[in-house]
This record gives sequence, C-alpha cells and structure tokens, in this order.
Amino acid sequence: MKGRGLVFLMLGVSFLVASCPAGGWVSGTGAVEVSRSVVDRMNEFEYYNIMRGDGSLDMGPSAKGGSNLERGVSPGTFSLSYSGDVPLVGMKRIDKGSALAGTKTTIQESFSAHEIEKEETTSLGTQLVGTDTKLSFNGTYVTTSNRHQIFTSDVTSRQVFSGTFDIQKQIIFGSITDLSPSITIAVSPTESSAVVGGVVTRYYEVANVGPVPVQGLVLVDSRAGPVPLSKVVLNPGEVATAESSFVVNLEDLPGPLNDAVRATGSDLQGNAAVASAAANTSLAGSRGLNLTAIPLQGCAGAGEALAFIYIIENVGDRPVGGLNLTDSFGGPFAVYGTIMPDGTLNLTRDGTLPDTEIYAPLTITVSISGIDSTDDLVYASSAVVLRPC
Repeated sequence: MKGRGLVFLMLGVSFLVASCPAGGWVSGTGAVEVSRSVVDRMNEFEYYNIMRGDGSLDMGPSAKGGSNLERGVSPGTFSLSYSGDVPLVGMKRIDKGSALAGTKTTIQESFSAHEIEKEETTSLGTQLVGTDTKLSFNGTYVTTSNRHQIFTSDVTSRQVFSGTFDIQKQIIFGSITDLSPSITIAVSPTESSAVVGGVVTRYYEVANVGPVPVQGLVLVDSRAGPVPLSKVVLNPGEVATAESSFVVNLEDLPGPLNDAVRATGSDLQGNAAVASAAANTSLAGSRGLNLTAIPLQGCAGAGEALAFIYIIENVGDRPVGGLNLTDSFGGPFAVYGTIMPDGTLNLTRDGTLPDTEIYAPLTITVSISGIDSTDDLVYASSAVVLRPC
C-alpha cells in the first residue's frame, strides 16, 4: 500500500465502523454480492455499503478472526483484496447528523476495479467523521465528502482517480449534487433524409458524466425499439456505443419521422440516471397517387388464373411519369406514360397462382411509384383479400 489519504471533517473522540458487510473474514473465488446497512436514529447515523463482482476476493478485519460486531462497531481496520476479469463495483456512504439539527456530514466512496488492494479505517464520533485509506487499484475510484452547517458553511470535497494508481491526497471543491448519478446520450445523425424503402442507420453514445458507476443501462429508440449497448455498466467517464437500422415504409409518408431516444440506468443505491435525445428523418416523396385494385374473380384456388384491374389516379398537382407497379403474384413491371393531375390510368394484370392448395384467405398486395415534374417520388399501395376456392 503506497498511497495514503486522510480526511477529517470535524473534531472529537472516535470509534471505528466496520466496512465488511459480512462482519467477518471472507476468502475465495467466484461471484460476489455483499451489502450492509446500519441506521442509528438515536445518534443520527446511517451507513450503507455494497459490492458486486466475480473474481478472487479476500476481505475482512485486518486481524483475521476479528468479527465481533455490535451495532456496526468494530475494533479493527477493514482490508480488501480483489482481482478478476469482471470488475469489482462498490459503493459506501456514511451520514452523520441532520440538516434539522444544524450540522450534517456525508462521506461517499465508489469504485470499479479489476484489481484493488485496500485498507481503510472509518472513524466516527459525536463530533468527528473521517476515513484513513491506503489504496492501490486499476480502475476508477471516487470519493466525495460534504459538511453542512446551517447558516454557517457548506464545504464539499471530491476526489476522482481513473487508471492505475496509488492514492495521493487531492481535494476538488464542488457541490453536494455531485453525489447523484448522471448520464448523457448523443445520437447521430440527428437530422437525416430517406425515401420509402430506404434504410436509416443511427449511432448512439451513452456517457457516464457523474461521479459514481451506473449499471443496468437500457437504450430505447421509439422507431427502432430497444437497442443493445456495448456496455451496460459504466464507470465515471466511460462511454457505451450502439447502432440501429430500420426501413422506411409507405405508411411513414409524408413524414417527417420525429423519434425520441432515451437511456436509463441507476447507481448502486438505485438512484435513477436518465438521458434523452431526438432524431428526425425527412422523407422524400408524397402520396400523390391513389391505387385501387379490383379482382376479376371472387376466390383463389391452387393453379388458378388471376386477373385484376388496377386504377391509378393522380391526386396531386403535378404530372407523374416513370411509373413502376409491383404486385405480390406477378412481380414488378414498368408502366409507360404520364398521368396528369386529376388524371386516371387503368391497367389489367394477369397471373397464375402456384399449384399448391390454399386453405386460408390470400392477400394480394400492390404498390405503384412514380416521379413527379419536380423529381419527387410519389407512392400508393393497395391490398385485396381473396377467399379460398
């Protein structure tokens, strides 16, 4: 243990608070999930500690076997050693006093590390709160402390280390709100354009901009739905990425598509972290055409011939040419000619059904596309349901 940081916020006689959630010595390899909380309302004291990981762990009082605890008081110093491919994520918080009484002191510690060696003494008395810590780690470590005295002072200290460190004393003054989890989300492109049948691809970045780890991250795009993130646990300063794609459908016209993107997560205490963004897509083309499909038979049978009359109407205010029609039984074909505004074009389409028995109603879909005189795409579609013969 090379680095040492000592923080005392108030003066007085102290006693020691056990940091080991189990109260005894633990040694082994495997999944780790431990927690401890102490609430002493008579003495205006609250203590919370939680850790999760999967690796090799040794922890407990510095003197092994010293597990005699009474109301959270321990006669020794807490030690922790951990290594693993999965980071050990932990959080500890101590509250002493109350704002109503005029003085409240808070110390919070959080970390996420693949390797950590820690020895810590937490001191607490009627007029003292402090921690004496020796720490070596590979990961991220954050401490925040605050002392509030009504009408007198409000002092906050925050220390952040990310990398491979032996702790050295460093104090950064900030705000008590720095204790809350915070994330941001960026989506690109925020503005795009597409045509019906085209594919829109979006890229996302979710960043942890707060002082504590955030877990259980979920990203939802209102157009694409839930989007898997590259990480669901972020240490302070880390970023998770994601990508989604969707096809623009005829039903999306005339647009634009105004979509909401939302990311949610929480810290180890369950405090929510939420971020939102927007992504907009304008669509080329309009509903400048109407399409009506009229079947010349009342039912569909195996190997039977089909015939339809398609009525194409230009309901826009520009001439439309370059027409292409597609139906689900005959495929695409070109339609020659131009339809003027308020004009109509009638087509007859023949085909034959596959030589397979039909036991359920058969849906025939038809779509028409064209280009108007301003080079905008226009579309229309229709569907007909035939009962089995």
